[in-house]
Amino acid sequence: MKKIISINLGNWFVLERWMKPSLFEKNGVVGKDETAFSIQVENLEEVLDEHYKTWITVEDIRWIKEAGFNLVRVPIPWWLFGEGIYNRSVEYIDEAFKMIASEGMDFMIDLHTAPGCQNGFDNGGIEGVIDWHKDERNIEKTIQILEVIARRYKDFDHFHSIQLLNEPHFLTDLHIIREFYKSAYYRLRKIIPEKIIVMHDAFRIYEWEEFFVTNNFTNVILDTHMYQCFGKHSLHYDEDAHIKSALNRKVVLKEIEKFVPVIVGEWSLGLGFNEHINTSNINRVEKAYAKAQLEGMRECTGHTFWSYKIETHESGWNFRGLVERGIIDLKEL
Repeated sequence: MKKIISINLGNWFVLERWMKPSLFEKNGVVGKDETAFSIQVENLEEVLDEHYKTWITVEDIRWIKEAGFNLVRVPIPWWLFGEGIYNRSVEYIDEAFKMIASEGMDFMIDLHTAPGCQNGFDNGGIEGVIDWHKDERNIEKTIQILEVIARRYKDFDHFHSIQLLNEPHFLTDLHIIREFYKSAYYRLRKIIPEKIIVMHDAFRIYEWEEFFVTNNFTNVILDTHMYQCFGKHSLHYDEDAHIKSALNRKVVLKEIEKFVPVIVGEWSLGLGFNEHINTSNINRVEKAYAKAQLEGMRECTGHTFWSYKIETHESGWNFRGLVERGIIDLKEL
């Protein structure tokens, strides 16, 4: 399996207010997620059509190619065909995949949301709701959506992989998540027998060995998201602790690679700023943190930065901005 050097195209087809606050503000939306946006914006189709056309363009895709990436992870919603309050986006998603392929890069389809919401985060489509796992109909509908997606894109050039679900909540019963993964895997294999299928670890990276060892999966990847700005411990890290933790990823990921290929499907330079971090020279801190993370991920199957851009240029989440500011050296990817 070739090394994956990848970038996320966040906020394109699944809105997150923090990534483009002006879109929410100018439309008078109170809330952080696409459900709030869809309920409150009257001319929803017109507004989102303009967003789809302009948030990511062919110039962006060419920049990503020239930066040295070989794959693009594209988060898409479960409502891509339009359902209820939600806008239809599938034709724009078609064009996104074609645009990526035209530049010679592969794409990963990432089902970023699910019926009932799998995590209660804004990136799950509706903040504060975690009902996906509580109703078998939600899980079955998710698999049916994955089947439709697989049939639609199975013959697209440069279709590399499909992620069954982004970030199931860390408190959701792992038995439910594992059974969903198994069912989805075997049903998708009837449609895409050789494409890579990606499964997220639900933020429990150490609890998957038996699952992968005992199941006869082929062409699968475990996805883990490694952030040091949300956990109660990392929020109190000083600079040295952030660097040490980032470098220690090499040990963790090497252990996981013994039983399944693993990618860090999301990482960033987001820091939980506190009194222990010297913000007077933040460029130096971010450079060291970026270098440590890349070194820590050197021996795993790949990594995918979150995200290509956000509206705030000087942010640890804006990859293009970080390159333009000289924080990330493309030669180190």
